[in-house]
Amino acid sequence: MCRLSLFLALALATHAQEIRRTPLTLKDGGTPGSPAVFDGKGMIIDLGIDVTAHDWEKQGDVWTSRGPFEKHPAVEDVQRAALFIEEAPIRIMRDRAAEQKSGEKGKVIFMAPEALQPGQMGFKTDGSIYFRWPAGKTPGSAKIYLPPVGLASCVNIACSYLTVKNITALHAANDGFNIHGNRIGIRLENVKAFSNGDEGISAHETVQMDVFDSEIAWNGSSAGGVADVNDCVTTYTRCEVHHNLGAGFFFEGKSHRVTHCLIHHQSKDIEARDNTQVEQSDNEWRKQ
Repeated sequence: MCRLSLFLALALATHAQEIRRTPLTLKDGGTPGSPAVFDGKGMIIDLGIDVTAHDWEKQGDVWTSRGPFEKHPAVEDVQRAALFIEEAPIRIMRDRAAEQKSGEKGKVIFMAPEALQPGQMGFKTDGSIYFRWPAGKTPGSAKIYLPPVGLASCVNIACSYLTVKNITALHAANDGFNIHGNRIGIRLENVKAFSNGDEGISAHETVQMDVFDSEIAWNGSSAGGVADVNDCVTTYTRCEVHHNLGAGFFFEGKSHRVTHCLIHHQSKDIEARDNTQVEQSDNEWRKQ
């Protein structure tokens, strides 16, 4: 889905139904023979905070907030994105050479504004945000979003034997779809995970999950648009994965399968750690 169609779809959905602005936690599962179903029927969960109209100090394509945003301290963890220009996540950059040179253990120094590349950001000592506009975005002509305060995910799955479908998850500080614990029989169908601070979809611990006909794009994790870790077992079928800051898929855990998926505009398609088993078949890989 291109940027124009994404935001056109969201604009139309705004008129069709109210957009949910708070996380959704699902705790009521079913049984192996009768899994529960949560059909969002096109629900959009958007946790983003529009700060386009903020008083920005503008020096060409480098913009700096005049003071920090309330309850949004500097983010030291470069694993995730802390700002979005329209759909595009902005990468947090730390100056590792300067940190090492300081000789101070745990010292955090962000890359200086003049050293940033397009699509990168840092924080001043008072917590103010500065960033360089990403390629393809004209300063002043696109909306600027913060993720919410804290580390909320859009959808939290806290049960087993549950099918979740027809939900779009946007602008979480953490994941679009987050699954923790000993959960089995999880199925995602026709979900979209766009522009979240960490992963679009992420399974942890001993989760067993199957994902079908879904789209994962523009997520800010340095790991991947999808990151399934620990001892989980997951499959992805007929999914589209693109424009994520990290790899398309990042896998640890016992085993994973990716089949009949389209992966494009990714610096790396699939990254697997340690002895993780990853089965791949009938996927289409496009650089652009």
